[in-house]
Amino acid sequence: MTASSVGSLVPLRDEGDLTPLHCVHPVSGSPYCYSAMAHRLPPGRPVFGFEAPGFDGVSEPAASIAELAELHTASLLKSRPHGPYQLLGWSLGGVVAYEMARLLVARGEEVPLLVIVDAALPGTQAVLPDDQLARHFLYDFLGVTRERAPGIDKALAGIAPGAEPAEIFAAAEQHGAVPEEFDAEFLLERYALFRTGVLALRRHRLDAVLPGSAILIKAEDSVDGLLDWEPYVERLTVHTAPGDHHSVWQGPGLDAIGTIVDRALREATPA
Repeated sequence: MTASSVGSLVPLRDEGDLTPLHCVHPVSGSPYCYSAMAHRLPPGRPVFGFEAPGFDGVSEPAASIAELAELHTASLLKSRPHGPYQLLGWSLGGVVAYEMARLLVARGEEVPLLVIVDAALPGTQAVLPDDQLARHFLYDFLGVTRERAPGIDKALAGIAPGAEPAEIFAAAEQHGAVPEEFDAEFLLERYALFRTGVLALRRHRLDAVLPGSAILIKAEDSVDGLLDWEPYVERLTVHTAPGDHHSVWQGPGLDAIGTIVDRALREATPA
């Protein structure tokens, strides 16, 4: 599925008359990580996702969080000129959704629901050298943490420190650490988008407090110190879901997120 005719928006579930939920892509650029959650919500709730520029392999990636927020807000306003708006974002998407909420509130629009899922605050993590960042890209691409990636680590055991990302991805392909349909050239293309997003997060600064309320869903195994959103939201409600940064979207973690989001949607915009 590619981006819809409305800018960066793509439908994840477009049936229903209830106020839609709009979900912002993580650092991968793809919104389809939210598909399972979308289809667990009760019937009648449309769910849309924002796809990052550059995910199509043609357009240029956005160089900053502010640029992403402005681009996706423009797509949202084109699709739905007035609120209320309900936003959700995981990881980088949580930061972008937060900045979108600020833009919408500044326009006088109503944002009764903002859900930030396991999003580290900008600037709390250093940018790794390219060889290490390429390894972390592979973990993210496969949806695992470093601790659950024996296949990747085995495939890259002979790679010397300081190796170019292209060499790392060629080794991952050669040793079968990634599905066979993803070759080294494809991984290098996706890595460029990933690296741009990581750098955008590193450079971004939160400089205000969002009026109103928001929900933070933390993965149980994540580091609390990276997720202290309280100073940046007027009223923050915090939930914890089982799992780590990636596995929180599977099994019990996904069940918990679905329940929390469904309840929040019903409370934010009652039918």
